[in-house]
Parts: sequence; C-alpha cells; structure tokens
Amino acid sequence: MEESRTYEFACHITTKLDESKVPALWGEVQAIIQKHGAEVLSAQAPAPKRLSYEIRKEKQSLFAWIQFSTDNSDLLSELDEWARLHPEILRHIVLKLEHESDARAKKQAEHLERRASRQAQEVSKQSVDRQKIAVEKKAEDSGKLEEQLEDILGNI
Repeated sequence: MEESRTYEFACHITTKLDESKVPALWGEVQAIIQKHGAEVLSAQAPAPKRLSYEIRKEKQSLFAWIQFSTDNSDLLSELDEWARLHPEILRHIVLKLEHESDARAKKQAEHLERRASRQAQEVSKQSVDRQKIAVEKKAEDSGKLEEQLEDILGNI
C-alpha cells in the first residue's frame, strides 16, 4: 500500500452559474473525495474573486479549494476528469503538497535573513559614507573660512 500524500484541488467556477447550483457543484467535488476514502484537511467554499486576467472572457469567478490526504492515485485522475467534463469550471489544478513544507519555509526564512543582513550592511555603509562626506565638507568649509579670514585680515 502506498504512503498517504497531501493534495490540493483548486478551481475557478464561472459566475454565470446560478448561485443556487454552486453549493451542489462544490458538493460533487467533496463527494468524489469522500468516495475514495480521502481525509479532508481543510477547504474553502466557493467565494467571489476578481481575476488578474480574463479566463474565457470572464473577469470574476468563484474560487474554491480543498486539501485532502489520500494514498489513492485514482482520485486525482477522477477529479481532473470531473473538472474537464464540467463547462462551469473555468480553470482547475490538482497540486501535490510537500510532506515537509517546513523545508520550504526554512529556505524562505534563510533567504529573508540574508536579504535583511545585506540591507543592514548597505544602510550602515551609506551612514559611514555620509559621515565621511560631512567631515570632509566641514574640513573643506573651515579651510575656506580660514582663507577668507586671511584675505580680510590681509586687506586691512
């Protein structure tokens, strides 16, 4: 028997569908998942969403997703086939989620730490550079001031 894996099914449903039919359509997805004995981990019912770009000439959709755990690969192909057979589904995807999502989070945290460190170094370098410029400018200004004083005293 295969090891149980975590998957996510997500889809965009057309807003042209009658609102009363949306729960029944989403219920079909849940029924397919339960029929195969998968454990539902979390889900989001269809909710209105503005699309970043048009899909089949639609600017809005009802977006829904469900995460489940299963060892049955037939479920994945059945979900894919179900979505392809329903014209109300604008777009869909089935994702295999990583066992160790912590590994991805750890890599991202390390990346952010390195980036923050580089930014801190840049800021401190800029601060030191500004201080050097200010000191040099003061020295330059005081040199000019001394020259002006000498000119004035020399003219007296």
